[in-house]
Order: sequence, then structure tokens, then C-alpha cells
Amino acid sequence: MTKVNLTLNVVLEEGEFIQIDDHVYTTRDSLQNEETKIHIVNKCCLRILKDFKGKLTQQIVDEWLLLSRALDQSCNFENSWDDRKILEELVEGSQHPVSWYASHCRAN
Repeated sequence: MTKVNLTLNVVLEEGEFIQIDDHVYTTRDSLQNEETKIHIVNKCCLRILKDFKGKLTQQIVDEWLLLSRALDQSCNFENSWDDRKILEELVEGSQHPVSWYASHCRAN
């Protein structure tokens, strides 16, 4: 099997994306199948990520996504999580168990 590296040039409006390391998060779902480093997010998530522009790494975003899934699966799915608070803790390098986030990061 041969691997081929392709370069994809896409023009996106400022409000449609954020770049973190070499990954792009965008609301343009038509790009999802074009490149593995393009991730589709909703507008709310994009706004939250943009609030942390310059402070995020792909590792932090991956951790955030895992925590969000863990919280949804281990807690009542009707709870709403304060993603900004979760990201603040991750950006600061705080190490907490999922139970801490469940107790301290509920949205108002």
C-alpha cells in the first residue's frame, strides 16, 4: 500500500474556523471527509475554542473532548457542562478526576 501526501487549499472565513497546532476546527461540515486534521464542531464549540486562542494545544483539545464524553456517559446526560471552565482547568495544567469536573463544571 502506498501513502500519498496531498495538500488541500481551502478558503474559510474568519468566523468559520480556528487552528490549533496543525488541526483545524470548523463549522463547515463539507470538509470532514477531505482531511483527517479537519474537525467539525458546532458554532458554540467554535466560539469557546476561539476564547482560548493562543492557549490551546491539540493535546488539550483532545483531553477536553474525552472529558466531555466521559461526563456525558458517567453523569446524567441532562446535565449541561461549562466547557469554558473545563478548558480553563486544562489550559492551567490542573489534574482532576472526572468526578471533580462533574462536581465543579456544571453550567448555570
